[in-house]
Amino acid sequence: MTIYHPFYRRGSRAARVGMALLRLSQAVKALTTAEAVELGLTPVQAQALLFVRYTKPFLASVGKLAEALGVTHVTAIGVLDGLVRHGLVEKTASPLDRRVTLLRLTPAGEEVCQRLSRFGHTLEEALAKLGDADMEALERGLGALVWSLREAGVLQVAEPCRGCVHFQENAAPGSPEPHRCQLIQRYLSEAESELACPDYTPSRPAL
Repeated sequence: MTIYHPFYRRGSRAARVGMALLRLSQAVKALTTAEAVELGLTPVQAQALLFVRYTKPFLASVGKLAEALGVTHVTAIGVLDGLVRHGLVEKTASPLDRRVTLLRLTPAGEEVCQRLSRFGHTLEEALAKLGDADMEALERGLGALVWSLREAGVLQVAEPCRGCVHFQENAAPGSPEPHRCQLIQRYLSEAESELACPDYTPSRPAL
């Protein structure tokens, strides 16, 4: 399918790059759809499973999933209901707030996530063909673009703790939970700090 967009009628470099990104988004959608179908999933179901797998357990809620997917709460519940029916995800009430529903993978869900380890591999292989200089320039440019879109409120960035303005590394050295998140006022283990946080706030733009 060909993408038609007003970018076609603009001659600026930004418009040409924007058109290239739209074409890439179309290709990525087609690739991820094909890879997810191989596992009997839709792309959004695959993303939901990966969200649960790589998000801090106490933040892996239905609401946070909806934000990460860019969908309504009702739509997120619909996605999860399918995964629950297939025995891949379980819902539990948060011990801190019974109104919050937390998500966790079942053993079957963990197995599927292991099979999802190559999700997006075709795109990664295509990028690997770029030279070091081109890859560095692309990484810097896309990092700046992601920062700009995040600042505009149209993109959510979920990352592990390091590099976040709220993260205090080794706030309690020698303890089982040496790190601290100032945003949620909670100490974190090393393993928890390496999982993604939907509230990640980078301390500076990507260079």
